[in-house]
Formats: sequence, structure tokens, C-alpha cells
Amino acid sequence: MALIFWCALVLCWFSQADGWMTDWDQHFTFSCPDNQMLKTIESIHDNGKEDRVPLSLSGCEWSGYANDWDQLLEFQCHNDAVITGVDSVHDNGKEDRRYKFRCCNPVGLVSHACEYTGIVNNYDAHLLYRAPDGMAIKGVSSRHDNGKEDRQFWFDICKLDRLVTGVEIGK
Repeated sequence: MALIFWCALVLCWFSQADGWMTDWDQHFTFSCPDNQMLKTIESIHDNGKEDRVPLSLSGCEWSGYANDWDQLLEFQCHNDAVITGVDSVHDNGKEDRRYKFRCCNPVGLVSHACEYTGIVNNYDAHLLYRAPDGMAIKGVSSRHDNGKEDRQFWFDICKLDRLVTGVEIGK
């Protein structure tokens, strides 16, 4: 847990003006260091710019783009992997973002008992989501509204427990 908190602190030190990771309408990439996972997602939406920018993502392989412009986003890390990074690009013509995700397998841990959060933000409103202690974000879903020119998000979160090896069944 301390490593995830450390990741969030480092992110704040290296973020853009006003505490945001990127400027409006600009590309951004964030990736936690090795052995850390995505734990918190926060972003704001600006109606004038019709863009959403992330604040802090705290906590391996990059996916391709997980969504097309104005389309549903449904992304899941494979097997026991959890999300450790986000890459996003904005298009001013479409007024939308496309997303890529970095997934890593947590060493010695297994993800299980996954559940969806339900929608965590309203259109044109602040988004702040933190996975409960002992859980990590394994998947992201989002829908885009062309009238609002914004997205709503929900997450697939999973419990993380130590992987027990060397135990014989029936002994």
C-alpha cells in the first residue's frame, strides 16, 4: 500500500500547472513504476474545451487503442493483470479521447472476486474514483455522449490476495 501512495506523491510532483497531468486537447501518458498498480483515477471536464483531463492516477504490457472515437470503451487486463498505466489522445474534431492501458501481473498476487462499480461520474462533472483497500482496477468501461461531448466511466475492480503455492490438497 505504501508503494501506491508513493506513486501518487511522485505523480503530483511531476504534474502540469494546476495539478493536472496534461493541458487541454493534448496527448498524455501515465504509467506507474514496476510493482505498482493503478488505484485512483481523477479527472475534470471543461465544457468550453469539450475535453476531460486526468489529475492523478496512482498505484507489463501496453494495449492498443481500446476504443474508437465516440464509441463504447470496454477494456480488461488479461488473467491476473491489473491496470498500471493510461495513455490517451484527444481529437478536437471528434471532441473525444481514445485510450490505451498498461497491464502488469502483480508478483505473488492473484486478482479475483471482481465486480463492476457502476457509473462513477456525471457528464460534465468532476470524476474521482478510488478503489477500496485490497482491490485494484482491472478494467475500464466508458460511454461517450455526442451532445455532452463527454464520457461516463465505470470500472472492474478485483480483490488482490497472495498466491499460495506448495499446498497439497487432501493432506
